[in-house]
This record gives sequence, C-alpha cells and structure tokens, in this order.
Amino acid sequence: MSLATNFKQSTSLLYLAILRIMVGYHFLDVAWAKLSRGFLNGDDLPAQLLKTVAKDPIGWHRDFIVGFILPHSVFFSYLVPLGELAIGISLVLGCLVRISSSFGAFHNLNILFAIALPGSGAQTAVNEIFIILHLMFVFASAGRVLGVDGILKKGFPRSWLF
Repeated sequence: MSLATNFKQSTSLLYLAILRIMVGYHFLDVAWAKLSRGFLNGDDLPAQLLKTVAKDPIGWHRDFIVGFILPHSVFFSYLVPLGELAIGISLVLGCLVRISSSFGAFHNLNILFAIALPGSGAQTAVNEIFIILHLMFVFASAGRVLGVDGILKKGFPRSWLF
C-alpha cells in the first residue's frame, strides 16, 4: 500500500461527530445561560470587557473593543448569545458545520484575546481547545456523520459546504 492510497482510505468520523455534538451542547448551554439571565440588556458585556480590555495583549484588538464593541454594546449583547445559539444548534444537528465552526473558531478566538488571555487560567486552555476542535470540524466535514450535512452531501455532491 502506497502513501497516496493510504490518504484515500475512507475513515469513520464518528469520534468527531461525538466531539461536535458535545461542543454544540456546550454552546447551547452557554447561550441559554446568557439568554435566561438577561444578557441582552447591554450591561453585562461592557462590564465583562472593561475588566480585561486593558490587559488585551493585541493592540489593534484592544482598540477594536474600545472603539467599536463598547459603543455598540447592545447590538453585540444580542449578537453574542444568538450567535452561540446558532452555532450550538448547527453543531448538534450537524447542519452547515463548516460555516458554523468557522464562526465558532472566530468567536472563541475573540474570547481568547479579549477575556481569556488577560484573565489567564483555565479559560485560556478551553478556548484554545475549542478553536482547534472547530478547525478540525471545518477541515474534516464533521457534519457528514450523524448530521444533516451527510444527507445534503448526497443531494449536492459538488458543494463544498457539506
């Protein structure tokens, strides 16, 4: 067996499907907690960001938070939990996983820069792990096993979305 044929072997992505569903459940849990405690009022997000924004290690990211996120905090107070809810639903159902995991990696990267790195601790490692998992879901098309993407791929075999 040559190296080229080894890469062409199909493999079961069941292990990624289980991880995908677990990460999706985490996103649903976090989003539900924010939605149920009144995160949408626009006060929690600026309060949380103001605690750590001065320690943000990347200057342009710190300027973006201070200059754009904080003045539009009500909009982002809706965007964050509703985005987490959409990502969670997509990952649990396995529907459009490549798109939702791209947004999930971007979301966790922003949390890593804005909150986790300045605060350090376990939240840094969790966000790093989630970023890696999201990238794995994107490149491996993790929604094809135990997900809607597998059904959609049969109907649209040339689409890169599934």
